[in-house]
Amino acid sequence: MRTPTFTCMLAVAGAHVFGGHLCTALAWDAHGHRTITRLALDGFVASAGSAAPLPDWLTDESARAMVAYQSSEADRYRGTRSNYLAHENNPDHFLDVEDLETFGLTLSTMPPLRYQYVAAMAVARHVHPEEHQPHNPRLNPSGDQEWPGFVAHAIAEHHAKLTSAFKTVRTLEQLNDPARAAQLQMARANVLVHMGHLSHFVGDAAQPLHTTRHHHGWVGDNPNGYTTDRAIHAFIDGAVLTIHSLNYDTLRAQAAFDARVDAGDPWRDIITYIQRSHDAVEPLYMLHKSGQLTQDPGRPFIAERLLDASSMLAALYTSAWNASAPTDRDVQDFVRYDSPARAEPAPGMGKPQP
Repeated sequence: MRTPTFTCMLAVAGAHVFGGHLCTALAWDAHGHRTITRLALDGFVASAGSAAPLPDWLTDESARAMVAYQSSEADRYRGTRSNYLAHENNPDHFLDVEDLETFGLTLSTMPPLRYQYVAAMAVARHVHPEEHQPHNPRLNPSGDQEWPGFVAHAIAEHHAKLTSAFKTVRTLEQLNDPARAAQLQMARANVLVHMGHLSHFVGDAAQPLHTTRHHHGWVGDNPNGYTTDRAIHAFIDGAVLTIHSLNYDTLRAQAAFDARVDAGDPWRDIITYIQRSHDAVEPLYMLHKSGQLTQDPGRPFIAERLLDASSMLAALYTSAWNASAPTDRDVQDFVRYDSPARAEPAPGMGKPQP
C-alpha cells in the first residue's frame, strides 16, 4: 500500500500537487511510453500480418503517431483536479507486490476479476485490521492509495476492450454499408484509443518501481543501504533514458518479439510479465547504489525493461487482433442491435433506404 505524503515529485512530467493530495508517480516519461509503443507496433505488424497484411488505417505513420500519443493519456488525466478521476485512474498504474501478503494474497493467487480482488482484500482488512492502516481522508481524499494497485487488471481489461474494438471495425468492414461510413470512421478511431491505453499500462508494469512498495526509495528494513531518496522514481522514468540514449531508433535493432499471450485469457501471461519486472526491483537498487546504473552496465538493464514491454505489448495487440475476427453470428447480432434503420448517414449522404 502506498504511503501517504503531501507532495509529489515535481520532476515527473505531468505531475501536480493538489493541496495535500497524494500523487502517484508516473512510469516512464511520455518519451518512454512512445518508444515502447512504436517498437510494439513493429512487432504487431510482423506477427499479425504474417498471414495477411494489416490494413493501412492501422499501420500507416498517422496511426502510429496517434497510438504513440495516446499511450500517455492515462498520465495526462492526472492534470485534472478530480477525486473521482484520481480514485478510478491512479491505482491502475501500479501493483505493490509485497503488500499483497498483508491481504493473504500473492501474484499467483490474486483474483483476476477486479471486484473479486477488491472483495477479497476488503474481507482480509476486516478480519485482520491490525495489518492495515485505516484510510485517512485528510491525507488521501481521493482514496486512491487504499489498495496495493490494479495494473494487472488494467492490462487484462484494456486487452478485452481492444479485442472488442477490433471486432467492431471488422464487422463494419464486412457489412460494407455506405450508410455506416461514420460508424466505421469512429470505430477505427476507437481502436487507436484503446491501443494507446493498453500500451500505457503495459509500459507502467515494465518499470520495476511500479511493482513494489519501494517505489520512491527503499522503505522499512534496509540492511543493504539502498537509497531512500524519493527522486529515484523520476530518475528512472526519464533521466536514465536520456543518459543512455534509449529511444526507438537505438532500440529497434534489439527488439525481439518473442512474448506470447493466450488470446482467450491473458491473465497468467500478464502475471508472469509483472513478476519479471518485480524481480528487477532489487537489482535496480543495487545498480543505483554501485553507481553503475548510469554507466555501461545500466544501459542493457533499462533497455531490457523497455524491450520486454514492447514484446509483451506486441503480443497483446496480436492476440486481440487474432481473437477479433467476427463470426456470422457476431455480424447478425451487431445488425440486430444497430439496425440499418437506426444507422446515421455519413456527412453529405442521404438517409439510408429502408
